[in-house]
Amino acid sequence: MMGLDRRVKSRLIGRLERPIARLIGLFDWLSGRNRAWKTVFTRLTTGDGRGLKIAVVRLDSIGDVLLSEPAVRALRRRFPAAELHLVADPAGAALLEGHPALDRIWAVKVPWHRAWRGEGLNWLRSAVALFHAVRCLRKEGFDAAVELRGDPRDILFMWLLGPKLRVGSDARGGGSWLHVSLGPDQPVHRVDFTQAVVGLIGARPVDGGPQIPLRPEEAAFGRHLVAGSVGRPRVAFHLGAGFATKCLPVPKFAAVARDLRQLYPQMVVYLVGGPEEASLVARFMEAYDGPVINLVGRLSLRQTAALLREMDLFIGNDSAPMHFAAAAGLPVVTFFGPSEPVKYHPYGTDYRLLEIDLPCRPCDHVHCRHIENYCLSLVPVGRVVQAAAELLGEPARVGPGTGRAP
Repeated sequence: MMGLDRRVKSRLIGRLERPIARLIGLFDWLSGRNRAWKTVFTRLTTGDGRGLKIAVVRLDSIGDVLLSEPAVRALRRRFPAAELHLVADPAGAALLEGHPALDRIWAVKVPWHRAWRGEGLNWLRSAVALFHAVRCLRKEGFDAAVELRGDPRDILFMWLLGPKLRVGSDARGGGSWLHVSLGPDQPVHRVDFTQAVVGLIGARPVDGGPQIPLRPEEAAFGRHLVAGSVGRPRVAFHLGAGFATKCLPVPKFAAVARDLRQLYPQMVVYLVGGPEEASLVARFMEAYDGPVINLVGRLSLRQTAALLREMDLFIGNDSAPMHFAAAAGLPVVTFFGPSEPVKYHPYGTDYRLLEIDLPCRPCDHVHCRHIENYCLSLVPVGRVVQAAAELLGEPARVGPGTGRAP
């Protein structure tokens, strides 16, 4: 289903859901889970989770794992005595390493999300690795599992783990495979949506947005990275994203940097991102001759989060670093093409979100169906510069610690 249109996927899932639900029901009956889930549900909704083991399943992208972090804190606050595990993609698992709300984090690569992102796969090897991961997780004997994406493939994966109680949503299908479901998707931010899912078992929403719990030495590393730079404002640029249709053209990024430097002559640009974005950096450097500190491919996810705490502004696409910036309380200028702003806008910070009103968006397509990615190629440079200046404030008023006007 990786390369299918969303409507085709929906029809296919609709045809498969009922027969798969019958098979799952049969297995549940044979294993006794058709009765055991009610006991677990009662214990969760009436107690503090003592003696129960709960798995939180979030297998997709880094940014989505971060947007689920408040739901994890909500579960811990509601069930202080439970054993709480997170099952996530290795990158997402690394981001939340050492989180105080979690007793254990499992790093699991699932092939369907990796294929959707365009990664090269050896399907046989991936299937074998997935089998071993499922076998290890089944040994944990989870009493309950909560799937936060609302994806039928991830719900099936959760079922394979063998929890007595399955909780989630019907956002993309598969809701009939759950014991407790939030129902269809809702036009709300994913932070609020995931907290609504865990609310099904009594976890009330926590205040504030996503958090990345950095260790003191990691925060100190971020300060060290900017210690030798005297120019202000410090503006972090992220040129890439999970796929090309989410990216503002690099020449527009360079033009934004040039125009901002006219307003803020002491501005220093910090480039962040993964090693796969090196070609984007090369094109940016060809078109921009101002001060640049290029850290693309040189920092881990958590080091990037630490650096963003020291910035005055973030300018970038709808991507994980954009959500890192928001988690740090950093003002954000971002651009949305195929993504849905209501679900994925920067959460818990000042931001400006630029979008072009086109009948084809939001489409959530990995590959644009037009000859050009108009929803981003038509974003005016002037609007981006204006948005950045609004968040930075007057040039003379940019001071240490923040680019926002006092």
